[in-house]
Amino acid sequence: MTGQSEIAHMRQQIAAEYLSAQLGFSGLAEGTTLHSFITTKMERMGASFDTLSQMMGKEQAIQIVADTLQEMPEQATRQQVLQAVLHEQGDSEATQHLLDSLQDLWSTIDLLVERFGPEATRKIIEAPVCPPPREVML
Repeated sequence: MTGQSEIAHMRQQIAAEYLSAQLGFSGLAEGTTLHSFITTKMERMGASFDTLSQMMGKEQAIQIVADTLQEMPEQATRQQVLQAVLHEQGDSEATQHLLDSLQDLWSTIDLLVERFGPEATRKIIEAPVCPPPREVML
């Protein structure tokens, strides 16, 4: 990698770690607590900062990290969510299937909103899987 592409790669790493922490991908399936997960993300961001500091000096590294975080939107776009999931889960067939499913989900939601409006779509999405069981009084 050249200097510029290494810097771009570090910026992508920092953005991905920050976004993952922000979205709260907690890794609970692996038994990781949310606090531990976010701590790991911050430590990885710190490692990227250290790498940048070695490449260009502390002051420039601080500026690059600050600029990278400043450019992060308050609300993640769908593309950024996909990138964060890919970053978090790794590039595998299962991850690609998950990413495809997310895109299908968003297409379905968009279609529902178009046809029924946002409020009805929310009710459709939040509909229970089955009705709660009735209690029988004896």
